[in-house]
Amino acid sequence: MRWARRTWIVGTILLPALYAPSARAEESEQQLFDRGVAALSEGAYDRAISTFEALADRGFAHPDAAYDRGLAYLARVRAHAEHPGDLGRAAAGFEECLVQRSDDADAERSLDLVRAEVARRRALRGGPAQVQARPSIDRAIVGLAPEAVWAVCALLSSIVLTTGLLLRARASAALKLAGVIAVPLGAAGMLLFGLVTWTARHLRHSTTPAIVVASEARLLDENGVTRNAEPVPEAARVDVLERRGGLTLIRYGTNEGWTNASSLRIIPR
Repeated sequence: MRWARRTWIVGTILLPALYAPSARAEESEQQLFDRGVAALSEGAYDRAISTFEALADRGFAHPDAAYDRGLAYLARVRAHAEHPGDLGRAAAGFEECLVQRSDDADAERSLDLVRAEVARRRALRGGPAQVQARPSIDRAIVGLAPEAVWAVCALLSSIVLTTGLLLRARASAALKLAGVIAVPLGAAGMLLFGLVTWTARHLRHSTTPAIVVASEARLLDENGVTRNAEPVPEAARVDVLERRGGLTLIRYGTNEGWTNASSLRIIPR
């Protein structure tokens, strides 16, 4: 009788907990996002960060969520409750927002503020104030316009080339002259814009953007030995080229080297 009573008590207490889904497990992405926004507006920055990070762990990608996550990290810094890497993680949130919504002026302005603060702190320590390195030549040229623009230019150049070839076969001297001019222009444009389009596509498929979320990321060689190169500062954007265990090969400007994977936060495209 006593055994039956204990069994009944255990069942009434434990079975609902075992079989009833928790409220948090039932939360949708929208509910999580709303909870994070509410926490951010209340000044509960730790709670807001954990909520937005839970969204990111689910693979939820939206520019508003990324922006608010960056804002929560930045707000914690301004509230003098900063954790190591908060500025880098704030930059990662704003950078992710810009990857998904390139014309977001607020995200761009907030990202500039974060990097300006990192530069100020580096200058106070006697280090170089520069956060973003000058891009390599290929990256600089490709970055002048979106990949789709280069592809359209290559397509238009091919049309000019084809039109020029057709005009050269005409009897009219004026049309022949137009064809003679159009052929080299179209060929040069198709070659140039085609090469830039291929480069843009190659960079998109062979590299992954990431943000440094440590105080600095030291560049190492393949054996893990520190290279004689300036460390990459917090909040800097780098290109990930390869991953191998706990190390990641990155490009920062024109410099390449391995660094600890924990120093980076990958930006999903």
